[in-house]
Amino acid sequence: MQRLDIGQFRNIETARLTFSPGLNLITGPNAAGKTSLLEAVYCLGRVRSFRTAQPDQLIRQGQSAFRIVGRVGLPDGRVIPVGIERRPGNYDIHLEGRPLRRLSDLAGRFPVHLMTGDTANILNGGPRYRRQSLDWALFHVEHSYRNAWQRYARALRQRNAALKEHTPVAQVTVWDSELVAAAALLDHLRRDYLDELSRHVARELAVLLPGKEFVVRYQPGWARDLSLPEALEKSLEKDRVRGYTHAGPHRADYSLLLDDRPVQAHYSRGQQKTVIVGFLLGQVKLQHALEVPRGVFLLDDLASELDVEHQARVLAGLAELETQVFVTAIDSRALDLAAWPVHKRFHVEHGDIREVVQ
Repeated sequence: MQRLDIGQFRNIETARLTFSPGLNLITGPNAAGKTSLLEAVYCLGRVRSFRTAQPDQLIRQGQSAFRIVGRVGLPDGRVIPVGIERRPGNYDIHLEGRPLRRLSDLAGRFPVHLMTGDTANILNGGPRYRRQSLDWALFHVEHSYRNAWQRYARALRQRNAALKEHTPVAQVTVWDSELVAAAALLDHLRRDYLDELSRHVARELAVLLPGKEFVVRYQPGWARDLSLPEALEKSLEKDRVRGYTHAGPHRADYSLLLDDRPVQAHYSRGQQKTVIVGFLLGQVKLQHALEVPRGVFLLDDLASELDVEHQARVLAGLAELETQVFVTAIDSRALDLAAWPVHKRFHVEHGDIREVVQ
């Protein structure tokens, strides 16, 4: 992202910022607005916040709307505008000057990766959070995934509607063939992606956590000893009682393991955060290998749970990605920026963001 204009977002009244294509370091005291700047970038790419499920809370107090406009570089050299405005209860989103039709279109143009103290939700936030992160990643790297996901979602809605209305069995199972066909493609794409991602993450963690063996364990959303048609048939009567479909990719999950032990149950918070950093670095490197637009990497308060050695390793790993990075810190002197000879610094005080001339 080359430039960002922010208006009435959180505690930021107005800001017009031009960024480095490499590292952008954002410093300032607690509650100054550092995280709000990252949140604005994230919102531009994901059309949601990573801090609240209530988007109207992003509008600066006493104002009627917020507006964010960015200029984003594409692999073909073009620079395109992306704009988002939020009024109470309503988003207005434009991509390349036209109203946005699908969020997955934005994902393909402007991938955004986030690492915060809450990113451990990938470990302990529950299956729904992990499925969403997996779906969003696949929207970036696999064009056929969006169509397969939409096809499956339509069939699932129809089957669930028939279950909820207590229609005859034949009117429920009529959707099974379409559901299974779409599910097979989703499951295949997810497995392939996680297998490839696991290899990339393992290479990152060989540096970040040497001596540890990393794997991703995938659960497709039904019992491993059954096919999906068998699982649907086995759970049909319970589905009719519950009023919804139990088995399928909409219940898939995955877990991260070090030395064959779940990370969230057996490792410290610092080690967990390092695993998540390696996981996100692996995602970006896989995207680079697939020639996907590089987007940006947001890292909030790197020093909060990583020691100096791990901070240096993470920053060096980010530098190797040749992607745009935003890092917040209370004190920049605690960070080793040796891997970033070219970067920009910004300082935030009470929502006022200023570039620091070096």
